[in-house]
Amino acid sequence: MPPLVAKIFHVLKDAEQGGLFLSTPEVHRALLGSFDGKPAVKTVQRALEKLRDEQLVERDKRGTALVWRKRPGANGIAAGSSGLMTYEQALALQTLKRFSSRQIPSLVAESLSSLFDTAERRLDASQNDSERRYRKWVDKVEVESGGFALQHPAIDPTLFSAVTRALFYEQKLDVVYRVRSKEYQEKSKVVDPLGLVEVGGVVYLIAAMAGYPKPAMYRLDRLVSAKMLAERFTYPDTFSLAEYVKEQRQFDFMVEGAITIELRFFNGAGNHLLESPLSDDQVATMTQAGLEVTGTVLLSKRLRWWLRAFGPNVQVLGPAGLRDEMAAEAATLMALYEEKPFS
Repeated sequence: MPPLVAKIFHVLKDAEQGGLFLSTPEVHRALLGSFDGKPAVKTVQRALEKLRDEQLVERDKRGTALVWRKRPGANGIAAGSSGLMTYEQALALQTLKRFSSRQIPSLVAESLSSLFDTAERRLDASQNDSERRYRKWVDKVEVESGGFALQHPAIDPTLFSAVTRALFYEQKLDVVYRVRSKEYQEKSKVVDPLGLVEVGGVVYLIAAMAGYPKPAMYRLDRLVSAKMLAERFTYPDTFSLAEYVKEQRQFDFMVEGAITIELRFFNGAGNHLLESPLSDDQVATMTQAGLEVTGTVLLSKRLRWWLRAFGPNVQVLGPAGLRDEMAAEAATLMALYEEKPFS
């Protein structure tokens, strides 16, 4: 950013902080005492127009005079020492905004909102084919879940904000939780929020509670109320959210232990496992009967759901207990379809 433009930008008030508009002569007078040289009013006017073209300042009218101030979010990245927000930075921010999930704490999202807006304006202001490529890129990428799309349970934004703020500031959280397994009984408790995990569109709060040795999971859509308390807690050094998710596998739903699973796939149903193995020790062999896959996995409800999704295109060869269980389910399913539907 040229020195004069940078100085003008520094003089202007910030809309995000409630700053007032300054007229062009007021900006010019402010420069005279702090800038080497004496730029003409018209030069200052041209610099202000340039900043407006770059979506960094906003313009209004006070009578017949033009007045100026910084746009919300124009500070920070947009006004860094390297100059204006680059198209690479704007694209990165817009991509983050579009593809990020609920994991970003709401208070951080609020503080970034003005930067997101600045990034959007920056991309919209593209003036040539090279710059327009950045604007078009966001529309060229989509993210889709590989599973059957269900409607995600709604989370009250006010409750979500309270939870994420308590998590960010490491303060205790007073919640009322609706327990589905007990006829929607509501329980009040004070917890220490340790982390948020999103699984298939469902967001869980991981929290510790006095008197219990292990953290517990609470679905945010089942929170009736949530209030951040003034009391702080000491975040445990021994707790790792990544370890909780990856090693304890709390989100595989009722884990029963590790097993060596043996599967036979038909009609190409398991061919994706050749590129995306089900385990580190997977062994896959193509036989005349089909693709046979062996590997060490955790026996859980989620594993069973995954197997059922293949229908008649997978056969469990082992272990014997799981094979018998799936065979019994298949027999029950066949009996259901042998019954005549209701007329």
